[in-house]
Amino acid sequence: MSSAAASSGPTVLVAPLDWGLGHATRCIPIIQQLLTRGCSVVLGGSGASGRLLRATFPDLACHELPHHSVHYAKTGAGLLWKIVQQLPQLRKSVAAEKQWLTTFLKSGSLDAVISDNRYGLFNAAIPSIFVTHQLEIRAPFGAPGRWLLRRLHYRMIERFSACWVPDAAGRGLAGALAHPMQLPAVPTRYIGPLSRFAQREDLPGNTVKKWRLVVLLSGPEPQRSIWEAELLPQLAEVAAPVLLLRGLPGATEGVAAPPNVSVLPHLATHELARELDDASFLLARSGYSTVMDVAALRVRSILVPTPGQPEQEYLAQQLTKNAFAPSYAQSGFNLATALAAAENFAYQFPPASGSNQLDAAIDELIARISRTDA
Repeated sequence: MSSAAASSGPTVLVAPLDWGLGHATRCIPIIQQLLTRGCSVVLGGSGASGRLLRATFPDLACHELPHHSVHYAKTGAGLLWKIVQQLPQLRKSVAAEKQWLTTFLKSGSLDAVISDNRYGLFNAAIPSIFVTHQLEIRAPFGAPGRWLLRRLHYRMIERFSACWVPDAAGRGLAGALAHPMQLPAVPTRYIGPLSRFAQREDLPGNTVKKWRLVVLLSGPEPQRSIWEAELLPQLAEVAAPVLLLRGLPGATEGVAAPPNVSVLPHLATHELARELDDASFLLARSGYSTVMDVAALRVRSILVPTPGQPEQEYLAQQLTKNAFAPSYAQSGFNLATALAAAENFAYQFPPASGSNQLDAAIDELIARISRTDA
């Protein structure tokens, strides 16, 4: 996706978290809208998400940010201990982000920052926007624990100038995650679902498809690799072509796969849209960015939440309840059974939302920058 780096408009840093690719993919429409308005966009990233941004916007400067080396538990029962183990490293990462931004502001011109779940990228000298769909953090800690977790979470969000929530203001895709009883004590704006794909108005036609199934692997390790290893033997039993996308941009090493399975490390946005349009079904995680992409393309999906991620487990349950997609636990997952059930599932997708809410949020940000510079 080509883009011009030179601009006479305000300079905005857009920086997604690097836990999987989802934070980066949902920043793509934000970046596109900023460029459309004549802003000079600077990118910040690390790991696979940084590589994705560089590939998508090769003409934009992309700075290497502190890397978040986070591993989730292999099971939900181990989640709390895994989080506690990594708290010191997370604190260091946030402090490193804050120091990086302070240094960057001294060395270059920057008018605003849009941070997708990078808690250290804020500075009182410029408008600092925090992007998250998860205001309500799902965790198996009981009511007192969830209250304390929300309080700590909001304290970090409230260091920013404002919070953008990528969901509808009313009944949205994220359910209670994005619509808690209490909002952070900073201006909080719902900007509508964010997808890198153009919104479809109807379901794909019932033509003969190239792929019986597209498998989209994603998320942090070790679960990405565990899920891949568990799926490969079952993919061999699918009596039709399957496309396996490993979710590893820039990867050079392959994986042994059955003859009916084509394997690619990653696909660019327009290529992925084409392949999904030519697939009968998609098998993917129930990560929120994936859910927003599924809603935009209206592709018939089978969702499997990542073990140890209560957010994904909640989303999968809610989306199945709302007839968005069938969902299954990874433990004991049977692909043949899931595909047979998907054939008879009455898929229902939310109406197209458009980009008006995001447009308004960006207009407000640019106006705020203008007032600050005046």
